[in-house]
Amino acid sequence: MQLNIPTSGLKEYVHRLALVHGVVYKKTAGDAFAEAVTRLADDNVFTDDVENIIVELKRSHVIDSKTMVQLLGSYFDELQHV
Repeated sequence: MQLNIPTSGLKEYVHRLALVHGVVYKKTAGDAFAEAVTRLADDNVFTDDVENIIVELKRSHVIDSKTMVQLLGSYFDELQHV
């Protein structure tokens, strides 16, 4: 899937993309397992709603793996003001 990913406003873009496609994040058993393993490893990794929605867009086949990585990378860059 070829999307024109913006360089700013990623949170709004992701929420709009999810809304258009009727995608809502649903925590899976795999998500719970990953959280438990992370906690047991004494890591503090917390995902926010945008990250979770991006993953759900991939699970729902709205975006492909490459687009998921691009969206996450752009979102993280925006969070870090890069």
